[in-house]
Amino acid sequence: MELDAQQIDVKFTMHNLQRAKYCAATIIILEVLLAIVHIAQTKTIGDGYFLLYIMLLVLSILFLILVSVIEKRFFNYRYIKTAVWGYYWFVLMWGVSIALLDQRSYGQVTAYLISLLAVTMLYHVRLRKFILLQSIPTIYLMSGLMLVQQDSEMVLTYLVNIVLFIVISAIGSRFLYYGQYKMLAQEQLNSQLVQMNGDLQLLATYDELTEMPNRRGLYDYVQANMRDTPRHVTAMILDIDAFKQFNDYYGHLEGDKVLKEIAVILRALASNCCFVGRFGGEEFIYLIFDMEHSEALHFANNICKAVEQRRIPHQASPFLPYVTVSIGVATDPCCTIQGLQQLFQNADAALYSAKRAGRNRAELTI
Repeated sequence: MELDAQQIDVKFTMHNLQRAKYCAATIIILEVLLAIVHIAQTKTIGDGYFLLYIMLLVLSILFLILVSVIEKRFFNYRYIKTAVWGYYWFVLMWGVSIALLDQRSYGQVTAYLISLLAVTMLYHVRLRKFILLQSIPTIYLMSGLMLVQQDSEMVLTYLVNIVLFIVISAIGSRFLYYGQYKMLAQEQLNSQLVQMNGDLQLLATYDELTEMPNRRGLYDYVQANMRDTPRHVTAMILDIDAFKQFNDYYGHLEGDKVLKEIAVILRALASNCCFVGRFGGEEFIYLIFDMEHSEALHFANNICKAVEQRRIPHQASPFLPYVTVSIGVATDPCCTIQGLQQLFQNADAALYSAKRAGRNRAELTI
């Protein structure tokens, strides 16, 4: 089994999107609180901190609106990937800006490190893309520190710590990415196995030529509908008259066409409460619950008439110049699963009685 790389990529994107939504919602709440605290402490709304708070708040709101529109109006996972990547890139740039502002007062780079940690934990991407995401914010931070921080020893300490932190984050990002990749790949493999099992089950219970259930499908139907409860069951075994002569005269390909055409007729006559399938060779079977024997015989004769009226040519038939069928009908008012074999034998015996009586007819045994 081969993995569908695009399908995994789509799942990755949607998982990243969900985490990005939670991140944006959390940031909106935090930025509102930070803006309120800042106004209360500084009595101003015009400084750099306040503007950065509002900028991240607005961008987070716009991000949520944008991805909602992409999801609902014109879903394209590549657009979503770009939006998520751009949002996290802005979060990192925002963290760098706050860290540079902090150099004038606190002398810390905590805001950037928190942003880096958040992005590492929430955004699972390949290492190459992670490095690309970090490159411009890192260059911006290091260049800015050299400009705004006068203490060269502190700058060197910051640079060493930042590089160390980025390396650790890159390693962590790689483990997170491949951990989720393995999980999604396993989910896909499991899904493929389930589908393959379903296909195998269908093949095992389905006759490809006539597009109807086979004998194994019949037994599955019985297990599902009878279990251990005795029921009134009618079995009808149908056989195409002089089918060997038909194959000899017209060829097996034409014989296959007849089988398919008979199957179409039988399915059209079947109701939702009965089973119809191919019993083997040129034989078909109906299994019907709760049908009185007189009604069953009437139904079987209608099947014979429907096939006869189709007027499928059969010049090799010793009986009629078109295809006909004979049907054996057996009923059991208190049949169990264990008694089905006897019911089928009774229907088969009735089928031979129909053939001996001239064919193109139905015979009933109770």
